[in-house]
Amino acid sequence: MLIPTIVLGVLAAVCVLLAYQKGVYISGLKSGGTMLLQILPLLVFAFIIAGIIPLLIPQELISRWVGAESGFGVS
Repeated sequence: MLIPTIVLGVLAAVCVLLAYQKGVYISGLKSGGTMLLQILPLLVFAFIIAGIIPLLIPQELISRWVGAESGFGVS
């Protein structure tokens, strides 16, 4: 996870620098902040669900749904 985080951080910094040169970085940062505030609650709830589902559903059932033997088995 470290490499993708670094890559995204560098891309974000380059975008901010390019926007700064054009004089539109404040508008871009405000737009990004608005998107963050809209999406953040959804992400929090999604991570809560993702953390609890494996505790509520038996591992065998999950393996049958998404494991190697899942699907129609058509050869």
